[in-house]
Amino acid sequence: MLNLIVKNFGVLKDINIKLNKTNVFIGDNGSGKSVLAKLITIVTNEVPENFLNQFKEFNIDFITNETVILFKEDENLLVHIADNILRYHQPSKYKRNLINQLSAINPNRVTGRLESQYIPAERNLISIFNQSISNIVLAKIPLPDTLLKFAGEYNKARKEIKEFNLLNMKYVNKNGNDVIYYDNDNYLPLESSSSGMQSALPMYLTLQYFSSSYSHIIIEEPELNLFPKTQIEAIKYIIQTTTKNDTYIMTHSPYILSILNILLFAYKASNTNDILNDKISIIIPKEQQINPDEFSAYLIENGISITIKGKSTGMIQENVIDNIGDIITDSFEELMEIYREYKHEKISLKNA
Repeated sequence: MLNLIVKNFGVLKDINIKLNKTNVFIGDNGSGKSVLAKLITIVTNEVPENFLNQFKEFNIDFITNETVILFKEDENLLVHIADNILRYHQPSKYKRNLINQLSAINPNRVTGRLESQYIPAERNLISIFNQSISNIVLAKIPLPDTLLKFAGEYNKARKEIKEFNLLNMKYVNKNGNDVIYYDNDNYLPLESSSSGMQSALPMYLTLQYFSSSYSHIIIEEPELNLFPKTQIEAIKYIIQTTTKNDTYIMTHSPYILSILNILLFAYKASNTNDILNDKISIIIPKEQQINPDEFSAYLIENGISITIKGKSTGMIQENVIDNIGDIITDSFEELMEIYREYKHEKISLKNA
């Protein structure tokens, strides 16, 4: 089990999280999820020769004299940052069998190290500038290094994966151009497709590419620009594509928490007996089910991490999922109460 402890690092004030095979983090805008996503990417990467430089590359160079970052594998210390210096860094031996598994899938790309890949929320910009990425770099347009790196990985993915189906449509690399077929005869270039497709394709494509080569995959806002029903399909795709990877999902969406609970419950129920296993697997295939013992869930709030995984159920606590609904319901009831009290008043708006 991996354990990350962070104190006084930008907006992150007191983080203590157990990193598992499948991890989800939810929180308000500005709560620190993006900072945490980038930090997880850095500490799970085995690049000791330029470790501290990665904080600048990810634009999270928040290390001060008060910062403490500890990254441990069981009782083995892997990373220790304190007093504004890197005190200790040791490459992880975590899940070393993953290398053998990934090598069997794609022996040409696995380097023998357990490394990470980061899928940023800004991925929807890929469709706008991807064809002119070289000109953008030469013009020194100030884009985040993480986005430029992701654009490079996206180009590698699209050269290897020429076509595949997503969201009831078909992606094709047509003479070097990304196009989306809406039926057998009609298609649009990616930049002319919907905002949801412009966000989904870079995630789907790189996720498939990364899954055969990297141990840790960090995904920001998989729900970006997607209808709730489509968010369900996206999460199922993420889980079934990363059966050999450790996955970290940063989200704002309660729908994603709900579908994760369904996938968790499917695993629990299907392991009750053979009859349930057969019937549930028809609805939720085995590769989409999540073992609660291999799952972590946290709320990031005011720079603090709060576990939202129930101890007895192993699932996300219902009150967290229902919190947004409660806010909406309370607001509606308050309006109805005012309406009932004053609806018979005769004073017109013009005379008020």
